[in-house]
Amino acid sequence: MEIHGHCDSTFERVKDAFAENFRERREAGASAAVGVDERMVVDLWAGVASQATQSPWSRSTIVNVYSASKGLAALCAHRLVDQGKLDLEAPIVSLLA
Repeated sequence: MEIHGHCDSTFERVKDAFAENFRERREAGASAAVGVDERMVVDLWAGVASQATQSPWSRSTIVNVYSASKGLAALCAHRLVDQGKLDLEAPIVSLLA
């Protein structure tokens, strides 16, 4: 599988794990991007965007992220709990008032 893009040498393990997904887990297509201090240190893509058409994955392939916001929502909820602004034991109806 040809991997496109770039990866700083400091993050070579990310590139290795990315390649392993294709080799060991039969990944069809994927991309990964990591920014550090406003600098893109990992920008990788490989495979196909559609197994039916075999169209190649590109740097600008659009994908659904599905449950990607669940972790952020949980983090926000726990911050509100820490600040005393959200009671996890309160009935839902009390949040609507």
